[in-house]
Amino acid sequence: MDLHNPELNLSVFAGQALKSMQSHGIAPTPENYSVWFHYALGDNSELNHEIGTIISNNLGFTKENNSYLYHKYIISNRNQKVLDDATANAQKILVEALRIVNDFSGETKSYNHDTDQYLENIAKEFGDNPDVKNVFKELIDATAKLRASGENISHKLEESTREINHLRKDLQQVTVEAQRDFLTGVYNRKSFERLIDEQMMISKENNLELCLLMIDVDHFKQFNDKFGHLLGDEVLKIVARTLTDTIKGRDVVARFGGEEFVVFLPETPIEGGVKVAEMIRTSIAGKALKRRDTGETFGSITVSLGVSRFRPESDTLLTLIKRADDALYSSKHNGRNRVTSEA
Repeated sequence: MDLHNPELNLSVFAGQALKSMQSHGIAPTPENYSVWFHYALGDNSELNHEIGTIISNNLGFTKENNSYLYHKYIISNRNQKVLDDATANAQKILVEALRIVNDFSGETKSYNHDTDQYLENIAKEFGDNPDVKNVFKELIDATAKLRASGENISHKLEESTREINHLRKDLQQVTVEAQRDFLTGVYNRKSFERLIDEQMMISKENNLELCLLMIDVDHFKQFNDKFGHLLGDEVLKIVARTLTDTIKGRDVVARFGGEEFVVFLPETPIEGGVKVAEMIRTSIAGKALKRRDTGETFGSITVSLGVSRFRPESDTLLTLIKRADDALYSSKHNGRNRVTSEA
């Protein structure tokens, strides 16, 4: 084998990727292939560690896990960097544009004022001489046109300034919206994964506690089927508001998908995580959906929760989520509307 032939090496890695996918029963989609090609290539140590963890913990390469690997290691990081770079560059351009606009606008107004003052003084001094008067009349007429042109430029510059300010606000709004769930307003799953990855690193480096809560709305499908999706959406909004009102400080709440939410609590031991989970459960259990016009009750809302703690010596995000999800399943299995911590 010619190791110096890049074409041959790439084909070897491609073959290894396909064999690995086949051995783990992974669908040969372009997204999955890109993940396993980089795994075979070995150019991303975090990806290889994550896959090794999934294999050693028998988590299986489900559709969700495959999607997680693809979006985290192939797409998300690059897209986030592109977004961050684009935002930073756009802000620099906007700041520079505003500076130029303000400087130029100020110079134009100053020029107009100085010219008018100068012409007034000249007219007073030589106004009695008809020849001079005609010359200055032409000059004044020409200057008036220039001033009108300058005022028009100033007006356009003011409009541009307003447009730039609107653009900056729109850019900030787009950046915020890209991080949020469109229905509930809490963080979306992509933002959650990025934020908890950062927090896991901080917790590991500083030997700090970290808890994860998985929350699922009880009997949500039956509620949707009986009362419709509009009321189902209201349930999700109520749950999201309650979660947001209950957490504090650097705690983060996100919609994980469907009727599932997640909360992570930095610098919080498992006992504290269970207390927060219980506060969430009781707060939501006390809420009922009613029609505003008739007062008709559609029933109460309850949630089941699972709590896990971060183990810095061995955890990846997937294993941390799995233990919280297993605890959540126990809550569901044992009657719902309850909190269960990891075994």
